[in-house]
Amino acid sequence: MQPLHPAGPGQVLDVRGVLSGAVDMRTYQHKHLVVFVHNNDRQGWGTFPDMGGLLATLTTCVEWLDEHFGFELVNVFANPLERQYIYYAMLRRRREI
Repeated sequence: MQPLHPAGPGQVLDVRGVLSGAVDMRTYQHKHLVVFVHNNDRQGWGTFPDMGGLLATLTTCVEWLDEHFGFELVNVFANPLERQYIYYAMLRRRREI
């Protein structure tokens, strides 16, 4: 098993690293977090840019971060770069009551 990498130092993390367990979210110290996912193969998708299940992967990560670390979804947006899309989810840690 590969050793875990600390979450950070920045506040933008790759979804695949989070879901695979390569990133240790227990070390994440910030209130806000941005996770992203993109298609690695640069092929065009036509009218709906989610042939690789990117949104499902992003949603799975958001739900996992909510359940295990108390992050709530703030916003989701896409950044089209040429024929490749990158999806981002902005999250914030819920306040302790």
